[in-house]
Amino acid sequence: MGAFQVKFIVELEKKNTWPTAFLKRAKQSKDLIINYHKEEKRIDHLCENDIGLRCRPPLNEYEHEYKILIHELDKILNGCNIIGYHCTRLISSEIISIKRDGMKTLSPELIQKRFISAYKQEQLSKKDFESLTNSPIVKKHLCNKYCTRTGMIWFCANRSTLKKCNLVYRLFKYWGGEAVYNGHENDPIISNTLKSIGVPCIIKCSVPISEVDKYPPDFCKRFLSYFISNDIEYPEPPASFDMYTERDLKSIEVLEIIEKSNPVFRDLTDYMNWSEDY
Repeated sequence: MGAFQVKFIVELEKKNTWPTAFLKRAKQSKDLIINYHKEEKRIDHLCENDIGLRCRPPLNEYEHEYKILIHELDKILNGCNIIGYHCTRLISSEIISIKRDGMKTLSPELIQKRFISAYKQEQLSKKDFESLTNSPIVKKHLCNKYCTRTGMIWFCANRSTLKKCNLVYRLFKYWGGEAVYNGHENDPIISNTLKSIGVPCIIKCSVPISEVDKYPPDFCKRFLSYFISNDIEYPEPPASFDMYTERDLKSIEVLEIIEKSNPVFRDLTDYMNWSEDY
């Protein structure tokens, strides 16, 4: 097999990481991008006040040229990797394993392996181990009863999201991930157990844009929304989003595991200024 190929790595909220050709073309087309978004907002406003227009909204005169630009920039961006931040809580053996072997997509087998590892390391009592292993809540999550969870690894694409405590604090507070803690937070015994295991961590990863997805998957449009964020209020689609991959990540794609004891964790989350509720 050939050597693993390292691609150009971009981070949405750090323009100095964007491909030179992408950024240059965006700067050249800034007036077009702004005019397109202004016209979109004008049309949306018209449709809000005229029900008849909602079925046949006016055409955006900049749309054709804007689509050509998106098509051109997509070709540049699709050859890159994008930085994603995975917020979690890990025990030391899990940190070592991820650094050595990479990250695994969510599966019943992965969760059971984590339960067994925590039990063997006396992080879980026998009673709590059996309770979690047999939990109907966890089983429903892992069989996707409420939403699709398995076979994925989720990330936030924006480092600014890490400072929004209401969005990430639960991921840092409870060990096991959403499939484990969600539904157990009102159980004082299990909840306190999950809060006592491991340490909050941010796993910084580099994933090919061609292998990640979101809703909708307009990466280029989101980069341009960030590009004009100081000129247009709330451009669509928003520059802030979550994304996922449906494959395991190699260890080389895990750039860094940032533990709470690391000053970088404090800087990224600003958790020292979070309210006591979080």
